[in-house]
Amino acid sequence: MALFARAPAPGRVKTRLIGRLTPQQACDLHRSLVRDAWELLDAWRERAELFLYTDQENVEWRQLAGPALRLQSGGDLGERMLACFDQMRAAGFGPLLILGSDSPVPPIEAWLELLDQAPAGIGPADDGGYYAIGCRAPRAGMFEGVEWSTPRTLEQTMASLERCGMPVALLPRHYDIDTPESLTRLAAEPRLGEHTREWRRRHLS
Repeated sequence: MALFARAPAPGRVKTRLIGRLTPQQACDLHRSLVRDAWELLDAWRERAELFLYTDQENVEWRQLAGPALRLQSGGDLGERMLACFDQMRAAGFGPLLILGSDSPVPPIEAWLELLDQAPAGIGPADDGGYYAIGCRAPRAGMFEGVEWSTPRTLEQTMASLERCGMPVALLPRHYDIDTPESLTRLAAEPRLGEHTREWRRRHLS
């Protein structure tokens, strides 16, 4: 299992929230979501190996993940996810899951059962993307033709997986926190991890 998270730096993360939030508040939200996601995955430690894949080496994520910290490699998001899947598979792990760090308490409880049903599984997000993607084994070309960060990202990913002979099963739909409107949903969210709940108390109450 891998968590994808950008290095926490004001002005580099959650930029679409800046204006509604200050750059530091947006960075602190990102930090809170990442820490809660890592703790969520930690509950699977007896059943799966965990890794934190980041875009830049940084002290904070190194302290959080220790030797489980990895650097993403590749160009666009599809190339980076495929490289991550390939690395985990080459190390002998499987089935495989990549979790994004933009969703509060993502519902991934059924991902192992999902991959018993189909070669690939996706957790759809309300914005047309997805908060998680898993597979039994990666295949070259599984992300070909996908436009990232658009309302068609999920649809195009599913089509690409189908072309690779990887029918997709779906996790429950969830949402990302990446627009000012999504902060309203976050303010009313009943299920939050400790760090995001504390961030909400300080900034949205």
